[in-house]
Amino acid sequence: MWRIVALIGILWAQTEEWQSLWEVRDNPESAAKAIELLEKALAAQPHDMDKIVRLARLYYLLGEQSEKKDQRLERYDRAYKLCREELRHRLGLGAKASDEEIIKKTSADLMPLLYWAGASIARWGKYAPFAQKVQARSTIRAYWDRIYELQPDYFFGGAYRFFGGYYALVPAITGEQDVKKSREMFEKALSVAPDYLETKVLYAEAYAAHGKVRDVELFRRLLKEVQAADPGTHPEYAAENRLAKKKAEALLAKEKELFED
Repeated sequence: MWRIVALIGILWAQTEEWQSLWEVRDNPESAAKAIELLEKALAAQPHDMDKIVRLARLYYLLGEQSEKKDQRLERYDRAYKLCREELRHRLGLGAKASDEEIIKKTSADLMPLLYWAGASIARWGKYAPFAQKVQARSTIRAYWDRIYELQPDYFFGGAYRFFGGYYALVPAITGEQDVKKSREMFEKALSVAPDYLETKVLYAEAYAAHGKVRDVELFRRLLKEVQAADPGTHPEYAAENRLAKKKAEALLAKEKELFED
């Protein structure tokens, strides 16, 4: 009996520790330690959706701050696979189920897993070698079409934010590039969650600095608004806001490079 009580005590202490680390997940060392603790917790109790989503988000954030491309790709891929595998499990699909089958059968109650699978594979696609990027494009689009269909405002206007970037950055040869749609989507995302700072960073980077737009005033305004903003204390995005402020500073430092004739 005492062993059971001791084990419960250890698990409780570890839970408190990873939750404290979660609050400062924008710190790479804290994120790495939280990952270690969450992986141990999931080894003992698999299929805890909240923990799986948090673990995926930690890998995603580490990917955002990785300087080496192969490390970025590995972390985004890990986040994607965590969510994809749990979706497959919860839908009762076989090990060989395709992304298309998983996406089609996913309902709104599994949105956290669907969203972070889509977010992670999209970021992976941004940095992947060209041939892999092209190969993954239809899968990435399938995830985001489903997210848009089920709940476009999930995670602070997430689908609007994605398509804001997508319509700006998709290769023109696909026939889908549309900077007007890009701006519309970013504005929708901001109307849903004006305090989620990542939207403004991506708006500036993907749209304002786009070769067909080159709106330096909008670029500066968006990024200076991010710089001036209080990251706040919202548990779901305060850490992401702190990271967005760092991204805004880095982008402003590249203004001359981005807008030079």
